[in-house]
Amino acid sequence: MVKYKVMNLPNRIYRAGLVLTVIMLVFSAGSNSWAMSKKQEKPEYAPGEVLVAFNDGVSQDRIEQIVAGESATVRKIIGNGAVHLIVLPDDLEVMAAVERFSVYPEVKYAEPNYKAQRLEN
Repeated sequence: MVKYKVMNLPNRIYRAGLVLTVIMLVFSAGSNSWAMSKKQEKPEYAPGEVLVAFNDGVSQDRIEQIVAGESATVRKIIGNGAVHLIVLPDDLEVMAAVERFSVYPEVKYAEPNYKAQRLEN
């Protein structure tokens, strides 16, 4: 014959609270990892465009040579003239262009033309 131990009310409440706490922790950990994975998405950028910043002292002729050498064109010069918005040829992917422009010693940095993201509260 099996004897059953009757739990008193405080023990039942304690165990029920413990089980609910574990369940909430499991679900909150899952939702946090989902939220973190959403934050890790790469930002969008304009297709066919890169921003290239040239080092100080690089002549406009040299900039034009570099851009023409990549079969690209300058759409706009931003700020004091150090950053150029460059339109790529159809057969050149943005990230490949970033790598190609970054190789030139006259280039300070090259990056995709990222789309602005509105912050939400």
